Amino acid sequence: MGKLVLYFSEFGNTESIAKRIAEKTGADICRIEPVEPYPENLQEVMEIGRTETDNGTLRPVKQLEVDLSEYDKVILGMPTWWYHLPPCVGYFMKNAALERISVFVTNSGVPLSISDEMKRVSPSTYVESSKIIEFTPLVEPSRLVTPLDEIDAWIETL
Repeated sequence: MGKLVLYFSEFGNTESIAKRIAEKTGADICRIEPVEPYPENLQEVMEIGRTETDNGTLRPVKQLEVDLSEYDKVILGMPTWWYHLPPCVGYFMKNAALERISVFVTNSGVPLSISDEMKRVSPSTYVESSKIIEFTPLVEPSRLVTPLDEIDAWIETL
């Protein structure tokens, strides 16, 4: 049994943190990918994502390239989409049957309540630990706001 960093990242911020966690913990890493990818244009993604989030739409995801039963620790990473988790992560969580996870969420000043969101989409999943990681808005070259030493201290608890 081992650790897995499982993440969804549309523009790279969440992916950069996922890779850092995998590197520092020796965990395997796997990306959650929607069956129908989002467009590459930020404005289009924002419009589609907002509509999906407002309507409670869940976007189906591709089958993972890993077997979750091989891991005793899953660390889930995602960006915040309008105070909620992304529709594809909601779809994944509703179908994954994970007993417990650790969660990190990236945002650009629009945080979400991790425990409330996880209870909403997957009431039987226990969140062992969580971390909100802030970046500057995506409309400018995005930079990390949360200090790296704070992130690394959280990673050490995983």
